[in-house]
Amino acid sequence: MPLRVTRIAVTAAAALLAAGTATATANAAEPADNCVVNVDSGSKQCFTTFREAIAASTHGRITNAPLSAKDIDQKLAERLTATSIGTQDVQLGIVYQDSNYGGTSVTYSAGSGCQSGNGRDYQFDITGSMDNAVSSLVTLSCWLELWDSPGTGGTHQEYQQSTSYVGDTMNDRASSIALL
Repeated sequence: MPLRVTRIAVTAAAALLAAGTATATANAAEPADNCVVNVDSGSKQCFTTFREAIAASTHGRITNAPLSAKDIDQKLAERLTATSIGTQDVQLGIVYQDSNYGGTSVTYSAGSGCQSGNGRDYQFDITGSMDNAVSSLVTLSCWLELWDSPGTGGTHQEYQQSTSYVGDTMNDRASSIALL
């Protein structure tokens, strides 16, 4: 009898161990769909949740952002545009892969904000999975201007406020961005 109990216990322990390993593997394979790009340095970090991305981009100043970038609200937007202290970055804007603020998000940050209406403060090409994939955006410290060609060339559209759909002209076409 003790041998049978031992076999059952060993089998159950092995099954639990395998389940735990499968869970850990699944968690490790979760996509990091919430990225932060520092436009001053060009550095990019990606995270599994929007909350992690915002905590990193604000150097821990904001740790209670929603888990999904889709759930950003006006109160959080105001906190993200608050004046930085010391070496903390200013959040400039967020672009989303899907309309209605869904899918992959990229939050742009820099050492200082934009002087809206005072020309281009930053401009750069959109790289990686977001090239030709932007469908919605949130303006924070800057207005955003999307361009359909690299080097801020071609057709463009300026957005002075958050936009749940960038419109047919720019949807899934942006290859560069200017922050005003």
